[in-house]
Amino acid sequence: MKGFLSALALATCYGKFSASPLLIEERQSTGTGTGSYAPAGYTQDPTLTGHTIFAPKKVPAGTKLPVLLWGEGGCSADSLQSAPFLIQLASHGVLVIASGTPKGSGSTTAALMTAGTDWIKSRAGTGNYANVDASRIIAAGWSCGGIEAYAQYWDSRVDSIGIWSSGLLTNYTMASLLKKPMFYFLGGSSDIAYANGERDYKAIPAGTPKWKGNLPVGHGGTYTQTNGGKFGIAGGYWVDWLLRGNASASSYFTGSRAKNDGWSVEFSNLDKIAVTPI
Repeated sequence: MKGFLSALALATCYGKFSASPLLIEERQSTGTGTGSYAPAGYTQDPTLTGHTIFAPKKVPAGTKLPVLLWGEGGCSADSLQSAPFLIQLASHGVLVIASGTPKGSGSTTAALMTAGTDWIKSRAGTGNYANVDASRIIAAGWSCGGIEAYAQYWDSRVDSIGIWSSGLLTNYTMASLLKKPMFYFLGGSSDIAYANGERDYKAIPAGTPKWKGNLPVGHGGTYTQTNGGKFGIAGGYWVDWLLRGNASASSYFTGSRAKNDGWSVEFSNLDKIAVTPI
């Protein structure tokens, strides 16, 4: 493990994000993303305990990376549980801070996700993280990880929430208070979290930008398919729009493209989302 961490140590501006036998194997089995900043991979920073960083291996000079916080399904501390999906998002020019460590055991918490925000806010713009823009942060998660993401809503540093195959388990009234942009990616009626996500979406107050898509794949989604499958495609457009400010990516959600990919879609007030290109 020590050699693995050394081989993947972050270099300045990620300009030397080096390969290792593990990443070569990863490339063969799960892909390294299809975004404009591919290939992407993952590493750890010894100053960020209990987390894993997914990012493009090389970042063009002058490019800034916004931030996505991620919680795994089951609140698992194995940050590689949805690695193909997270690598795909990172390949779109995003720094993903996932709770947990590679093949880690045990559980994560909402507090651990918040610690990721604290950590990147104190380092963005300097040293190895000179190319990170921590003024743009989204919290998201799969299943139990989505509950951890919900808890970040009250953090003023977090701009939006992404709920993937999840929905509130308690404190259902929270949904009626949501004002930040909310995106729900559910696995259809066979998804164990389907009813929860549907209930939350409907309870969001009028005027809040919100989008909900259902892809009939169940609770497991397509996170582990090569490049995250169709969830990875949708997720790529999502971060392109909400984090990088690529307005053309919005058409995936507001036009026919998500529907053509098999998603059943509902949305409102998305015209209120305005993100300056990064």
